[in-house]
Amino acid sequence: MTTVLLGSLLTIAAWCDWRHRKIPNALTSSAIMLGCCYQWYTGTFWTSLSGVMGAFLLTAIPVACKGMGMGDLKLLMAVGAWSGWTEVYPLFLHSMVLCVLFVLLYPRSWPRLGKNLFVMAAGWTAHRQLWLPGVEKTAFAFPYAVFLLGAFLLRHLLHKVGAA
Repeated sequence: MTTVLLGSLLTIAAWCDWRHRKIPNALTSSAIMLGCCYQWYTGTFWTSLSGVMGAFLLTAIPVACKGMGMGDLKLLMAVGAWSGWTEVYPLFLHSMVLCVLFVLLYPRSWPRLGKNLFVMAAGWTAHRQLWLPGVEKTAFAFPYAVFLLGAFLLRHLLHKVGAA
């Protein structure tokens, strides 16, 4: 049941992120609340709490560095509320691998990525400050929810193949 709910949540979030580059708060907030309530009802609230807190800790630095948006953080927290830390951690890692693969296979992002890395290095070398590009100039302006959905589908596909 939770697999279908998480798949639906991630599909809706990926569609919103792809089309509008924004994940609605109503979607993420309600998913977090319902996930926590469901886990409370089933007696596994600590699983939910570990997923929410783990998702927050995993994404806090990327959000602070403007590599992810707050909607991405809340979406991963919603996944954690329904599934717990044991699902959040591998999903986060697999989604990051998909993001890196996409950057490597998408040459149009390379010049902007190089320029941003140069500016960050120059700022650090000259002023000991990390100069981060604005959202419109970042090389990683990709809809993270799409990669999270891809990681979720890939993970469950591989699980089914491994179980067969």
